[in-house]
Amino acid sequence: MPWYVGLVCSVLLFSCAGSPDSQVSPYVDVDQDFWNLLPVNGENSELIFIGVAGVRMNRQEAIDLALEDAARRVAFFQRVAGEVLHRVEIGTGFLDYRSEHQAALHYDAEGYGTYREALEFDPEQDVRIEHQAVFVRTRYRASRSLPVKHRYAVKNERPQWVDNPPKQISGFWVGVGFAGPRLYHKDTVIASYENAVFSIIESISNTVSSKVESVQDSGGAFSAFSVVNSNEVRASGTLGGFYVLETWTDPATKAVWTLAIAEAP
Repeated sequence: MPWYVGLVCSVLLFSCAGSPDSQVSPYVDVDQDFWNLLPVNGENSELIFIGVAGVRMNRQEAIDLALEDAARRVAFFQRVAGEVLHRVEIGTGFLDYRSEHQAALHYDAEGYGTYREALEFDPEQDVRIEHQAVFVRTRYRASRSLPVKHRYAVKNERPQWVDNPPKQISGFWVGVGFAGPRLYHKDTVIASYENAVFSIIESISNTVSSKVESVQDSGGAFSAFSVVNSNEVRASGTLGGFYVLETWTDPATKAVWTLAIAEAP
């Protein structure tokens, strides 16, 4: 069946059905092995990177975009740095509340495409459509091993690590990234693994500060004092070996959780 015919059929079925299962293309067998990301360790460790992209009428275009995301994940594995700032100010005045969140990632944004040439995949067996997104499972031969022991959750069940994330797995730092549903599922998946980076950085090194200030407002006929309580959390760090172990999508809300590990210098 041509790619575009299958796509049109899946879209029609998606629009007519009302159950959560209808969001998975009926032409694709979404098996558990596809999502098993445990490294195959040997002389050269074989790592699994699953890239994601939006559905396209042109199958190859969708695959190419998913391969770019997989290459970006390899770049994260080599080195990724980030900074996070959370600030909340609460005052005694009416509607005296302000919150601020800033986050930034730094990686080889210019050259990560070179990793794409090293990715191996089977275009017939390693491509899936789920939640109107295209996933490509790729293999990357790393120069070092990544010995990890991890037990996957039973298919279609909420993983235990979503509510009780471990602090470490096989000696690696652990982070759980959460992302609420976006317009396109591929954006939710990407935001989720990016947030896993921030989660690890915050758990390794953060600075918490709080202060209370009295502010005088001299405007008008009378002076008035208000109290502002300010809380701030800053975190920054550089990670090596950032690797996604498992991703879970809530079938009801389509929110995405990502379990990842990393090393810190």
